[in-house]
Amino acid sequence: LSSGINAEYGGGAAGGHGHSHGGEGHSHDQGSHEEGHGHSHAEDNKKVNINVRAAFVHVLGDLVQSIGVLIAAVIIKVQPTWIAADPICTFVFSILVLITTLTILRDALHVLMEGFPRDISYPSLVTDLSSIPGVHKIHSLHVWSLTVDKNALSVHLAIEDKCNPEKALVYANKMLREKYGIYQTTVQVERWQEIMEDCNSCQVPTI
Repeated sequence: LSSGINAEYGGGAAGGHGHSHGGEGHSHDQGSHEEGHGHSHAEDNKKVNINVRAAFVHVLGDLVQSIGVLIAAVIIKVQPTWIAADPICTFVFSILVLITTLTILRDALHVLMEGFPRDISYPSLVTDLSSIPGVHKIHSLHVWSLTVDKNALSVHLAIEDKCNPEKALVYANKMLREKYGIYQTTVQVERWQEIMEDCNSCQVPTI
């Protein structure tokens, strides 16, 4: 996986920012996931691939159905008149299999709809990004699920005039990788302008 970094810095027009907030420079940095970043993958392995989970549930379902058929056969063997035991066992064990697939279906729909990752706290993420040295304000923060165990993020960092944009980028991406496990990132850095205070698009939603 790679991390794309989009840096724009410089002053914007005094009359309005048009939501690009100006830009004198534009750079991209493609960092490899395999580079030394001090991140342990032991935690990542806790999340099993959704395809593996689905295959396991499928095998488990076949096993449960076989057990149901066996139980029904034993009941009918002992009591030949209880022929209803076969459809009853089939129905009951089918319900059990359906219940085990609901979590997989939920996770698949969550990824399909690019939902916000369940294992990330939005308020904590906002606080951490806003606490980066030299960052006056953040906006346009978007986080979504690419897969069950991979997330993506894009955000704008409005920095003070004395702040080094490259240092802010490095700090932000390192924090996102090490604390939140987010490697697919687009971080745009721009100079803080007072007009951002009144810009509706520059406000971070409160949860």
